[in-house]
Amino acid sequence: MKIAFDLRRIGNPGIGRYMKCLVEEILQQEPGHDYLLILPADALDTIRSNGANVTRIPGESRYYSIREQVELPRILREHKVDLLHSPHFLLPLSRPCPTVVTIHDVVYIAYAQDMQSRLGRLYYSVMMHASSRLATRIITDSIFSKNEIVRLLGVDPGTVSVIYPAVDTAFRPVPDSSEREALLSEYGIDREYILYAGIYKGRKNHAGLLRAFQHFLARGGEAQLVIAGPMNEGEHQLQHLADELRIADHIVFTGFITDSDLGTLYSAARVYACPSLYEGFGFTVLEAMACGVPVVCSDAASLPEVAGDAAVYANPKNSEAFAEALYQIFTNDDLRQEMIERGWRNLQRFSWRQAAARSLAAYSDALGNAIDPAIAFT
Repeated sequence: MKIAFDLRRIGNPGIGRYMKCLVEEILQQEPGHDYLLILPADALDTIRSNGANVTRIPGESRYYSIREQVELPRILREHKVDLLHSPHFLLPLSRPCPTVVTIHDVVYIAYAQDMQSRLGRLYYSVMMHASSRLATRIITDSIFSKNEIVRLLGVDPGTVSVIYPAVDTAFRPVPDSSEREALLSEYGIDREYILYAGIYKGRKNHAGLLRAFQHFLARGGEAQLVIAGPMNEGEHQLQHLADELRIADHIVFTGFITDSDLGTLYSAARVYACPSLYEGFGFTVLEAMACGVPVVCSDAASLPEVAGDAAVYANPKNSEAFAEALYQIFTNDDLRQEMIERGWRNLQRFSWRQAAARSLAAYSDALGNAIDPAIAFT
């Protein structure tokens, strides 16, 4: 069997990590298949072949372009592909073989205000609905996301498989050292701190976290709040809010950060805070646990499903309640240690080995079922 993977977004920090970890594990588990990897021209060697029979070709069309609707079907026909897996939500409208698509979430339908462009929202909605109906099988990351896909896209729940992803092995505890202290100093971190990692979007609830942090300081907490990740236009807004709340001297914005530096920031943090209002999975919660950090977590969306009993939960819309949860875990060493240990146990529920095995099973299911393209827009 020849399986193709559309990996043109391998450079994306979130989806790219999912693609790399999953595909490398699949190649290791099933080296007997033939594999076609469609990759950016400058990233053809990104995926380790692990002894499998792999062909790598450049995918020259941009995502969300008309050209990809021509290029991908041509590639699949020319290489006589038996099955295509798109680990992002887009599929070509014309497909010469069965397809599996991963829909990580439906955030820009459920939380449309996070995409500013009206045209972008329309395109996203149309293509998400089309891909969900064209796909022979759908994979998603959580039971929460499956329920959202069924509710908002109207697909048959029997076509949707929940396959938990896992944490990249790059995230592990980084011991205290002069190098670690130098990195913290480079970012302007000079005391114990609460960490949050995530791009700036309304659903990420950065503003709610700043308000909770104000209450934390008023409660007597002594810490910095470190916000890691690109803020773009959001940093000015958050800086203004921090000034209004009179907490600006306690806030650090790192901007873009590498995985290596992020692993160090996780490891050195006193607490990891996740105040998000909507997550299809919530990778950062597991990354923090993998680095030995206790988690204070929103009780919304998929986060309780992912964090299990290994987080202290609070309502992300109640800044005083969230602040109290931060204060309790920040100041109580016994509670911190208990949550760290629960975090290690919780991580055992997630593995790339299991994700790869279940994905291969979904491929087998898909090979016996073809979808008529005419139903995609019905």
